[in-house]
Amino acid sequence: MDLRLFSDRRFAMGSIVAFIYGTALFGSTYLLPVYMQLGLQLAASLVGTILLPAGLVLAVTMVFVGRLADRLPTYVLVSTGLAILTASFALMSTVPMAHPIVPLVAWAILGRLGLGFILPSLNIGSMRTLDKSLIPHGSSAINFMRMLGGATGVSLCGIFLEWRIAAHGDSLANPVTSAARVAAFEESFWLLAALCALAVVAAWRLRSPPGSTGTE
Repeated sequence: MDLRLFSDRRFAMGSIVAFIYGTALFGSTYLLPVYMQLGLQLAASLVGTILLPAGLVLAVTMVFVGRLADRLPTYVLVSTGLAILTASFALMSTVPMAHPIVPLVAWAILGRLGLGFILPSLNIGSMRTLDKSLIPHGSSAINFMRMLGGATGVSLCGIFLEWRIAAHGDSLANPVTSAARVAAFEESFWLLAALCALAVVAAWRLRSPPGSTGTE
């Protein structure tokens, strides 16, 4: 990895967003099914059905945003995606135990919509000001940061969830869920929401420097 990449402000900020993006993407991919099965006691087949529409929305959104990435400023698209993602994680804490299906589908779709706004525009915007000789290094570095964030996200969510469940006096070894266990899951979603909100600060730094005549 050529460390000169990180002397470019926009690339450095984009790398931070890519790391947090990976944390949120993989962390939520781990946390959502566990929440639905061990927190809300839903069957595995039903969990897959609930998440299927969200996956389809993510694919369509990425195609759509990829077309917008050359027309709209990068920081606007990325910040919008992060705001949507933050809202989806926060809203997950409002899912009722009695009738959870509809809100689960809605908030999962909302979260994948936010993720779809981030990835295409982030890659393009982060590398736009790099020297051409550094673009291959930049592409690899952004992907590495995203995957590193993903590994961190899964570990972070797992450790934080176990800690909060123990703090509430419950254990995942218990076959029956409880309000305390659900509260621990909700706190884990709030952790992801806080990380995404923090990433908005870095995303805003993807703007061109004052006085620059280059594209966003």
